[in-house]
Amino acid sequence: MAPNKGGIALQSMPTEARTFELRKKDLDHPALRLDKMRAAIPKEAFVKSVGWSLFHMAFDYGMWMASLYCIIQFNNSDYYATAPEWQKWAATLAFWNVSGFFMWGIFVVGHDCGHGTFSKNKLFNDIIGHICHASLMVPFYPWALSHRRHHMYHNHVDKDYSHPWYTPDKLEKPEFGLARMMEKAPWLRATFPFYGWAVYLWGMPDGSHFVPMSFTGAENNRLWNESKELTQGYSDHINCIISSSTVFAAAAAILHMCDWNWNTFAYYYLASALVYGWWLVTVTYLQHHDHSTEVFDDKDWNFVYSAFETIDRKFGFGLDYLHHHITDGHIAHHLFFTSIPHYNLPIATQAIYEYMAKNGLGHMVKRDQVSAPSPSLSISPSGVNLTPISPSLPLSLSLLRCLCASF
Repeated sequence: MAPNKGGIALQSMPTEARTFELRKKDLDHPALRLDKMRAAIPKEAFVKSVGWSLFHMAFDYGMWMASLYCIIQFNNSDYYATAPEWQKWAATLAFWNVSGFFMWGIFVVGHDCGHGTFSKNKLFNDIIGHICHASLMVPFYPWALSHRRHHMYHNHVDKDYSHPWYTPDKLEKPEFGLARMMEKAPWLRATFPFYGWAVYLWGMPDGSHFVPMSFTGAENNRLWNESKELTQGYSDHINCIISSSTVFAAAAAILHMCDWNWNTFAYYYLASALVYGWWLVTVTYLQHHDHSTEVFDDKDWNFVYSAFETIDRKFGFGLDYLHHHITDGHIAHHLFFTSIPHYNLPIATQAIYEYMAKNGLGHMVKRDQVSAPSPSLSISPSGVNLTPISPSLPLSLSLLRCLCASF
């Protein structure tokens, strides 16, 4: 099996041996069933609490606004005029990183709304989802639409959404020249996390999330082509216009608060948004890519089996809690994406690990640890395989090493 190459999700299709021996054995296992896994998870994991959801939303917005308040106070203080340049830059970089991180947290809260796990009420979920995502310049309905298709077909070589899968045979085809260029250009892979999210929302590769059409050619418009075919109408297209209107309204409001000064807007909002985009692209990449990751086609794709191609990565240092367990509970999230809110993912994750190990399927669970190892779970020899990555390194260096290993 060929390893991943570059940041373009180069994958191998299952080898013949794996398809007919190892994989068939796992697929035929009576324990590899969604209903049995659900029964093994405590019922409280499926409880959707509006109170807890609103708490996490308020906390993230509170931290974003607090960081904004601090930098405004510093920039307008008497001390600022005489402060050394390094202190001004240090304060600015701290603001951009803190505010960007909690903007990423707000996105994850809106992500719960898109899955219907923020509350039991769809209208309330849609309202909160629009509030969260409009403040981040993300059209809620189109994003929820494409993201749901990603979950419905995770690791399907053609039907998966959000990030394209490239097998060696695909890269040989003329139409994948852009992918080949990224594979051969390290500078593109290094910078892509900062602007990749904007590229995706504007139309590549699934279609524009702002208008129900593609700016980059008909080959990048499957989101709307499939919607028209599935609904036999334009309801999704209308929803797109509604969501985009809330984004433009939010953008106008933020610009108004910046006195319509683009430099002010770039300093207090856009730079932080680039940081949040970096977190979103980086985390998404690490959730779905590893040297052992495989993708499947119509002949051998299976929802439950493919969910175990996602990877639980524990960052440590409180980050897993702060970005709502979207990293260390991703397997459980993909298995039950419409049922389990983010704050209950640790309960479900632990139960799934124990269930898989108990039934001799622990080898299917992919876990990784970016920071120091946690003693909370140790299942062997046929259970979960947990290999810490450089626990002695600072988080920034160990995360970088994890990214380089995935590449």
